[in-house]
Amino acid sequence: MKKIILMTAMLAATTLWVGAQTCDTGDCDCASCTAAAAGKFTLPGLEGLEQENHEDHDHEGHDPVEQAFQPAHPEHGDHTGHDHPADGQARKPAPHEDAEVDPHAGHDHGEVEGVELSAEMAGKVGIQIHEAEGGSIAKSAVFPAEIKLNRDRTAAVSPRYASIVRQVFSEIGDVVSKDDVLASLENRETMAVYTIAAPLDGIIISKDAAVGETAGDDKVLFEVADLSSVWADISIFPKYQHLIRKGMRVEFIAHDGHAARGNVKYISPIISRETRTFTARCVLEGAGEDFTPGAFVRARITVEKADVPVRVERNAVQTL
Repeated sequence: MKKIILMTAMLAATTLWVGAQTCDTGDCDCASCTAAAAGKFTLPGLEGLEQENHEDHDHEGHDPVEQAFQPAHPEHGDHTGHDHPADGQARKPAPHEDAEVDPHAGHDHGEVEGVELSAEMAGKVGIQIHEAEGGSIAKSAVFPAEIKLNRDRTAAVSPRYASIVRQVFSEIGDVVSKDDVLASLENRETMAVYTIAAPLDGIIISKDAAVGETAGDDKVLFEVADLSSVWADISIFPKYQHLIRKGMRVEFIAHDGHAARGNVKYISPIISRETRTFTARCVLEGAGEDFTPGAFVRARITVEKADVPVRVERNAVQTL
């Protein structure tokens, strides 16, 4: 801006100076008038302008005065209203309107991870594809449970009279059938010998009989149990008591992962003093050796059901 003001002042001075250097007569051929007519006069203070401009630029036929007054940015035109930074401050580059903007600029996109499998390979590794559909899902709760003898399928064997044990035919662990003879005894009063037999099919789980000993009519000599049917007593936390009902389906999981299922047959009306829980009982038929009386297992009971728009199998969900 300072240069433009200075050049404007010099231009005005030039006009006055040229007028002063020319003669009043129009047909004068003096050196001043000839130079003025040819545009080759030299202004005061601009003696070295032409030489300076042409040292850096090779412009043939350019007038030094015209070059001195040519705007620095001819394409911008008038600079009125432009905000130019002060000297010493860095100029910010103007954005280019024609520049293409990359929508992904500044984003760190790593390579997509994954494995593509053909249908044949997926079948070999056991991968199955099913369409997810709506349906009903269940919310379940897990409780501790203990396997116990089914007292309805357990029998105690005692003498009919006060007797003396004469012979013992069975031992603990023996599998017996109904009416199998377990021992022979002698009536102490009549001296008659009689036998006692198994009242049901099962296994002998206890024995308290020895040859020659006296046994009263209230002594249990043998105990036989049918272990194909057992009780599963579930400890129900009080907050779930209102959700447990007779007939509900229960899944029992043994320590090795084997499962058995049964229905709730009985619910205790009182809280246990020892465990501070309610007892719900199921009868398990043919559960196997994993559910032997005395074993502790887990019981899963469905306590709530809901319909959902999308449902997937539990084993289809992978946790990484």
